[in-house]
Amino acid sequence: FPYTTLFRSLIGLIYFIINYFKILNGLVKERTEELNKELLENEKMYNKLLKYEKYRNTYLVNLSHELRTPLNVILSSEQLISALNKKESKIPKKDLDKYMKIIKKNSKTLLKVINDLIDSSRITSGSYKLNIEKTDIVYLVEEVALSMKSYIESNGLELIIDPEVEEKVIECDKTNIERCVMNLISNAVKFTREKGTIFIGIEDHDDTVDIIVRDNGIGIPKEHQNIIFNRFSQLETQVSSKHCSSGIGLTLVKSLVELHNGKITLVSEVGVGSEFRITLKVKPNSEK
Repeated sequence: FPYTTLFRSLIGLIYFIINYFKILNGLVKERTEELNKELLENEKMYNKLLKYEKYRNTYLVNLSHELRTPLNVILSSEQLISALNKKESKIPKKDLDKYMKIIKKNSKTLLKVINDLIDSSRITSGSYKLNIEKTDIVYLVEEVALSMKSYIESNGLELIIDPEVEEKVIECDKTNIERCVMNLISNAVKFTREKGTIFIGIEDHDDTVDIIVRDNGIGIPKEHQNIIFNRFSQLETQVSSKHCSSGIGLTLVKSLVELHNGKITLVSEVGVGSEFRITLKVKPNSEK
């Protein structure tokens, strides 16, 4: 009897030990899987942060370049004027006018970059307000395009303005829609080779209106089209120093359009060109 009891106790102990190790092994395996999952998530987060940091650094480099270029031109013009002024003879009016125009042009460029940067930050923080008023959108877009005609043609490009309607009154912030159109045209000029075409069109869809800016420039790769409006990610699309940009312009355009409860879309093909389309509601606060 004692041996039978001892034997049973021994078998029970062995069974308990085996089950204990099975449970322990299961817990270790489960914890290992959890740790591997955490490591994988941490690695993904690290790579995401690394990628973001890369974009941010590129953004800061390009922004610095965009600010430095006009500043260098302004300083160079100032140095030339000062050097001429030191001479006994007066500065010829022709030269003075030339340098003042250069200073004015680059000062405006500098101010635009800074204003875009500030307003982009204000929109992000929710402190930017629109001044909505009734506006003939056809007249507004045509006037903006015509004001940039000399700039477009000076780059060896042709401007075509062809709205579907002669007049269309909508409610919008006139100043900011002008700004959006100017940004899109400037962007099109930057990425279109000489002898290319910049097309400006307007389509009326009753409750909405489309503003179209199309070029036959270098185009944007499909893998970059979903991120082109992102201030940081957009920079990966740059192909040369000629196309170097902070990316603020398109980011600001998208933000301003969305403040109007509108949307901006892009259709582009490498080597064929790009079409940006701003869709605005006739009444931006309408639910339709």
